[in-house]
Amino acid sequence: MKEKVEAILFVSSEPISATKIAKIIGAGVKDVEETIEELSREYASRETSIEIVKLGKKYLMRVKPEYSEVVRAFTEKDMERGVLRTLAIIAVKQPIKLSDLARIRGNRCYEHVKKLKEMGFISEEKKGRATILRTTKNFAIYFGLKSSDPEEIKETLLRIVKKDRKLEEYFGKI
Repeated sequence: MKEKVEAILFVSSEPISATKIAKIIGAGVKDVEETIEELSREYASRETSIEIVKLGKKYLMRVKPEYSEVVRAFTEKDMERGVLRTLAIIAVKQPIKLSDLARIRGNRCYEHVKKLKEMGFISEEKKGRATILRTTKNFAIYFGLKSSDPEEIKETLLRIVKKDRKLEEYFGKI
């Protein structure tokens, strides 16, 4: 069972729940969770560039953040460009009203927000008639950020944006 769980985590490009893995391999959810914990300890105990992280109730096998630059040229984008842009705007402008995001990104942003919520990267909060969006701890973990504090995320991303003229031009227009 351990090899099956490891194989599923390896090929999954998005975080996956123990429940879904259990259904795929025909095992109990508790057994799958214990297996994932065991695999996670194994990866953590040896010198490897791979780790298994828990994002809410889901799991993801990924390259450790300190090795991301080494493999960047060989990897495909995990998210479509539009979803990634929507996430970037939320991260830089958070907290942001959904209506303001729609003015910036257009109506497709509603589909993007739904996907980002499913991935656990953003949260929404109702304030009166407005919906307020923010990044989550899962966002910070997935992207290898040191903090999930929204202000620190904004500062980190703005430093990155200022290093890239195209990004600076894009975010400067918003």
